[in-house]
Amino acid sequence: MKSIARNMTLLTVALLLATAANAHHSFAAEFLADETATFHGVVTEVWFKNPHVRYYIEITKEDGNKETWDIRASSPTLLVRKGWTRDTIKEGDEITVTGFLGRDDRKILSVQTIELADGTILGQSSY
Repeated sequence: MKSIARNMTLLTVALLLATAANAHHSFAAEFLADETATFHGVVTEVWFKNPHVRYYIEITKEDGNKETWDIRASSPTLLVRKGWTRDTIKEGDEITVTGFLGRDDRKILSVQTIELADGTILGQSSY
């Protein structure tokens, strides 16, 4: 009986570790490290939760058409350590974001900096 319980425990731990390892992805799998862009738009949705904070912004392209971009930042824990809060950027805020473009023409951007309407510049790296 001890052997069955031990084996079940080992199996459970192995499955949990495999799930956690699979849940995270590399930067290079989703973004282009050599291609950056800057967009100005209005925040339409905020996800201040793990694994990454996300801001959805609506931008107006040069031809007048609108697009929604998925702006991805670090984890909430890391951003809070840098002074960000859930209310730093809210729905309806105008922001200018610079970051790395998504692969395969996906409308995603990995944040380097975000400039708020008042000129405050937020970064997530440790400069």
